[in-house]
Amino acid sequence: MNISCLKIARTVALMLLMAAVHLGCGGGGDNYAGGGIGGTGVTVASVGTVTAFGSVIVNGVTYETTNAEVFVENTSKGFGDTALVQNLSVGMVVRVEGRLNADGSASADSVFYGNDLKGPVESLTELDSRSKQVVILGQTILMDDRTVFRGTTAASISNGMFVEVSGYVDESGRIGATCITKIADSLPADRTVQIEGVVQNLDTIAKTFKINSLTVDYAAADLSKLSGNTLANGQLLRITGRLQTTNVLIAEGLEPAEEFGSGDFDTVDLEGIITQTRSPAEFQIGRYTILTDAATAYTNLAPQDLNRGTRVIVRGALTGRSILADEISLPEKIRLESNVASVSPLEKSLALSGLEAITVLTTATTRINGKAAGLDQILPNDHIRIVGRRSSNGELLASSLLITQSNETIKITGPVESATSPTLVILGAEINTGSIPV
Repeated sequence: MNISCLKIARTVALMLLMAAVHLGCGGGGDNYAGGGIGGTGVTVASVGTVTAFGSVIVNGVTYETTNAEVFVENTSKGFGDTALVQNLSVGMVVRVEGRLNADGSASADSVFYGNDLKGPVESLTELDSRSKQVVILGQTILMDDRTVFRGTTAASISNGMFVEVSGYVDESGRIGATCITKIADSLPADRTVQIEGVVQNLDTIAKTFKINSLTVDYAAADLSKLSGNTLANGQLLRITGRLQTTNVLIAEGLEPAEEFGSGDFDTVDLEGIITQTRSPAEFQIGRYTILTDAATAYTNLAPQDLNRGTRVIVRGALTGRSILADEISLPEKIRLESNVASVSPLEKSLALSGLEAITVLTTATTRINGKAAGLDQILPNDHIRIVGRRSSNGELLASSLLITQSNETIKITGPVESATSPTLVILGAEINTGSIPV
């Protein structure tokens, strides 16, 4: 395949710098710069997935952690890098609180981790060869190649296994697991379970409420950590208790859970899944409203990519439960755009015009937006924007697809695999850069 069109070449020229940087940095983090934030003494908080240690990298930002205090379930586990490595794992969703240094790097004062739930596996369903679904405490958990497993594997997860889950709640109330830790083969008789969720269907007479399909009985629970010792629909709580039946939890303790705690920060980073879109300038991640304006910078995406089910990183100013976004980016850096050349619903794959060397695979966790609701509704010559990732065996897996009307734009963003002037190979596709103006 050879791309030489000047219009495409100019697009590629802009993309190649990102591709080269991606190749050269080896997935490392960035200094905390850009997005309208600068100076020293600025307080920052970042909620996202741990992607690497050596300090800690969250949402692409490297936080120096030599003096950071590490908390697990609100209990201090010590200070510094040793406490960090002993208690946390790549894949866990954490909150890092810290400040900017004069050189633009970031130093962590505190790192907090709390699981989304801890309980026995109630059921297990294989969605396809690359993804599975489990139910724990009445919550649906999605597992795929992005899930990190500790003490077990995707193939070894079984009914009854006592596990801990960290991840992101999606637009359907499911948890996309970023980390699953095996605690025991089964739930010990003396162990409590935990869940974090939003109070629904509160019944103050029966002393119950719902978290999705789980009924929580709080009649005997300690409410002293709640404001006014009272409950309300919409509260985000961490609940500890014991299972009475599969779908009934007898709560022993309730406490408020906040993504950003109670701190006051100059700027925040929030990674999560878009759960609702209200307008091109406003969308929702969980309980947080994200607002954009003319100054918002988009990195590796465009405003039309902000659809329900898309995982994004938002950086901006937090006011109450609203974030005015300075920058919005994607945690996954591979991007493709072109018209559809062919599609195979049976093989769950598609190819793009001008990029036929690349086979894009879809899974049960791929989000499809726009004029098609499923792979079987995507037609040749439909225009498609793809956000994706490489699996451990080198497959290109689509995280999201946006299908629009046909047009002639072709774009590719990804790591440079080889370079022999004037040809670059990106994701297996040969890009002729000879017509790019110097």
